[in-house]
Amino acid sequence: MKLLFELSKEHYTIPRSEVISSLKAEDFIYDIISSNQDVIIVNTMNSYEKIKNLAKRLSYTFFIDELLFSCSPNLDIIKKYAKENPVFRTGSMAISCKNRSTSINSQSIIKILGEIYTKHKQVDLTNPDIEMRVIITDTNVYVGLKIAEVVRREFEKRKVQHRPFFSPISLHPKLARALVNLSSIKQDETLLDPFCGTGGILLEAGLIGARVIGSDIEKKMIEGCQKTLDHYKIKNYQLIHSDVGEIHNYISKVDAVVSDLPYGKSTTTKGENIKILYNRAFEEIAQVLKKNAIAVIGSPDKDIYIIGKKYFSILEKHEFRVHRSLTRFFALFQG
Repeated sequence: MKLLFELSKEHYTIPRSEVISSLKAEDFIYDIISSNQDVIIVNTMNSYEKIKNLAKRLSYTFFIDELLFSCSPNLDIIKKYAKENPVFRTGSMAISCKNRSTSINSQSIIKILGEIYTKHKQVDLTNPDIEMRVIITDTNVYVGLKIAEVVRREFEKRKVQHRPFFSPISLHPKLARALVNLSSIKQDETLLDPFCGTGGILLEAGLIGARVIGSDIEKKMIEGCQKTLDHYKIKNYQLIHSDVGEIHNYISKVDAVVSDLPYGKSTTTKGENIKILYNRAFEEIAQVLKKNAIAVIGSPDKDIYIIGKKYFSILEKHEFRVHRSLTRFFALFQG
């Protein structure tokens, strides 16, 4: 089966990497056929149920579809491919289109597909048995049948202002979930955030079934984090009121580390120089992270790449522009 992942274009690199890391985490056997900013197409043999479970953990994807065909946006070619790739499912049908091109008229494409695919099917635009998904770009048309939708509105409901403990310095749940996924953490494995703050990363990891451990030097953060995790009924967690250099005294090896490091100006470092703190943090992460496991670390300071390379190899780099004066730098490190 060929799966089509309809990617969000909110970021250049994170959506694609999140899909690949999540495929690994969910033990998919797959081959990447095609990949760009709009879509990833993979060949895999997995049940629809497993694919739907995969959709539940993604954040920078809109839909997962079963690909029927892809081709250039030429009407004659689209008509040819549509006739060669029939839909054998029974029931009513609707055709949905996402036009990402700059100049192509989607209506003529939808008309051709409608004439071929709904010729012997009832059209139901509100509750169809089959939803055909069409993605149009300047160079390609992708046609597939929807398997699962990523319910992205749930991330908006978990924004920090809606949680029982509020702090303005917090990642958007959508980004926090993506960072968790980049670590390839599996259900029931253990993820550590050594600067857990309000608990946004722990929350997203807990919601996909990971055991989570959070540490923070600020007691009020630990207390607030506990309120958040309890509010969302996260059960399998451990919180530690500790300096980052002492975490190894409380825990054994972990399967992944995901953390957005303190910024210095806006968060307390107890007067410690931020570079010294970062060095101590990486030294501690190297001590508690299992061999070959992934640490996903973010900071507004590019020096995390230099500091992190003292302890790990860098697998990926992702730059995330928050606003004009703030860019976050995230890296995937591996021991």
